[in-house]
Amino acid sequence: MVAKKRTKLRDKVSRLNAKESAVEEEVPYTSVLGEDPKAFLHQSKETKKEKQSLKHSSFLDRLREKSSANDFSGISKSAARRRKRKLRDDLKPKMQDLLTSLENDVEVESESGEEEYHDTVEDNHDPEVMEDAIPQRRVTRLVSSKKLKKHEKPSGSIVIKKNAPNIRNQRGAKQLSKQESERFNKVLTNQTFQQNPFGSLRDIIKMQKY
Repeated sequence: MVAKKRTKLRDKVSRLNAKESAVEEEVPYTSVLGEDPKAFLHQSKETKKEKQSLKHSSFLDRLREKSSANDFSGISKSAARRRKRKLRDDLKPKMQDLLTSLENDVEVESESGEEEYHDTVEDNHDPEVMEDAIPQRRVTRLVSSKKLKKHEKPSGSIVIKKNAPNIRNQRGAKQLSKQESERFNKVLTNQTFQQNPFGSLRDIIKMQKY
């Protein structure tokens, strides 16, 4: 009985081995293929718009980082406020620069008027023509604040009041806009401004400065 069992087990093992070898013979051999050299041609590429949008977003990110960075680190709050105030003052228009540019324009106009006067005098000897050709001299009047209080204000003058409405609150801004619109209409209808706008602007700036 023992010998029969051994032979049966051997037969089973041999049959299993024969089946496994037959399956291995039936499976075909597949070789490992390399990467396709033209595979990158079928990949998705970034378009021109996508590249531009990417550059734009990166540029905006850099700007945000610079703006969010604290440039006043290491100094007190009062010093930072002073520096910011100074930067704001530098951005404001300078009245002296405007006055200098207006004076330069007036000098150019006066030189051109004198040249025209000399040309007309050389060409014509009629006294009426000579009187018309004489250039008008521009006279600037400087009036002190005391005289302005006593006498009537000249046309186009500005008096800065201490209790003027504040532009920072809503009521003051509304009042100032109303006053400026009325003043603007008066200036446009003024004869001196219509005849010589640059000269009247120069006079107003000088009155406001002094």
